[in-house]
Amino acid sequence: MDVSAAYPIAMTVLVPVFSAVSCGILALFSLPDSLTPGEKKLKRVLLVYLSLSALGWYTFFCYEFQPGLFVLLNTVCLLGFVLPSIFFYRVIRYLTRLGLPERFPPWHYLAPGVLAGVMLGWSLFVPGEVQLEIVTGKALVTPPGYGAYTRFFTIKPLVRVIFGLVYYALTIGVLVRYYKKMSERDTLARAPARWVIFLVAISVASLLSSLLPTFMPRGKILYSIWTSVVTLSIAAQHVLLTYHVIRREYVLYAVPEPEGKVPGDAAEKTPRRQHSGSMSRLRLETYFVKEKPYLNPGYKITDLVEALDVNRTVISAFINCEYGMNFNRYLNHWRLREVERLRSLPGNEGKSESALVKQAGFGEYRQYTRALVAGREGGEP
Repeated sequence: MDVSAAYPIAMTVLVPVFSAVSCGILALFSLPDSLTPGEKKLKRVLLVYLSLSALGWYTFFCYEFQPGLFVLLNTVCLLGFVLPSIFFYRVIRYLTRLGLPERFPPWHYLAPGVLAGVMLGWSLFVPGEVQLEIVTGKALVTPPGYGAYTRFFTIKPLVRVIFGLVYYALTIGVLVRYYKKMSERDTLARAPARWVIFLVAISVASLLSSLLPTFMPRGKILYSIWTSVVTLSIAAQHVLLTYHVIRREYVLYAVPEPEGKVPGDAAEKTPRRQHSGSMSRLRLETYFVKEKPYLNPGYKITDLVEALDVNRTVISAFINCEYGMNFNRYLNHWRLREVERLRSLPGNEGKSESALVKQAGFGEYRQYTRALVAGREGGEP
């Protein structure tokens, strides 16, 4: 391949590397701006995904243009081909967790670890010149006596497709269950975010298109078009996912504002002062345990803003992200717990249900029954 033909292809192959590195830098700089420990964890998982994707595509570049370096990075290439789909699945699982703690089983990494261990261990017993011959031969040359190793050495694209299909299928399954469950709720302000579906569609399309080179000759115009389509799709995936995570547009469903808010009222026109407080689960829950603000039937989110010295938008986004509910439902969650506590006290035997409900902070019994139904349908944090 002459230089004039190789240069455009090389630049095309490096597009996902540039996009992953650029997006990773942006995500890294946004870490200190995280509102919650959960958001910071999400960005760290995103950073790992982008790093692995960049490594995978860089090793692909080395395979085409720097075979000697590829021999040294062979195991890294395998991990870069397999792990991104697993971490992409983990990101989507995180986005659909509805405020629950993330529990990602470590066994997801077992098969990639075993494959990488076998690849590394086996390669230690194969001369470097044999491995270089396999790379320069583009999987068409089998050195004598190394047939089994050559097949294992060149199996990485197939492994990538297998893992990709499995984990993208799991991702689609998670989204289908999530959308089905959430669409049954009557507390949604708008439909599910479409960017997540579009993102998964890009991922699946780019994975399936990886099979095309098997049926087309190298160096032809179709091969160049395929490379451009796949790399641009991967770059779009990096940009889209990073953009929405940094912009905090990853709560797939929006919950309505508290009832009683009138657009354009005097309170809305009042200039907002700056707040210096920060949010965390520990701080919020400690405040609710000690101060019991939920006992006040008229307690509003603005009261919590003053108590914690945290901006209203930050509080609302925090509760939506961490607990999967709006402020009113979170407040009623504590009131429901208080009703159960009051019921268990010996001194409250014989008291009416209505009396206990009002003592727990509900303004009226009907409000309690609505909160009870909503809690059963949506689950508790």
